[in-house]
Amino acid sequence: MTDRDECRNLSCSNEPRGGGGFSGRFCSTPCELKYEHVRADARQAERDARRQARQEDGL
Repeated sequence: MTDRDECRNLSCSNEPRGGGGFSGRFCSTPCELKYEHVRADARQAERDARRQARQEDGL
């Protein structure tokens, strides 16, 4: 893991709160939750695109 001098949330430039683990890479719980929601939305969009491509291909 690399040391970061900014929150992992791309829309935030605050210092991370530190500590161990995943949550230590964010400045706050709201930033961590926002990051997780964006990731979940991106995964869902990818699944939807694959499902649509399969339907268009007749599979």
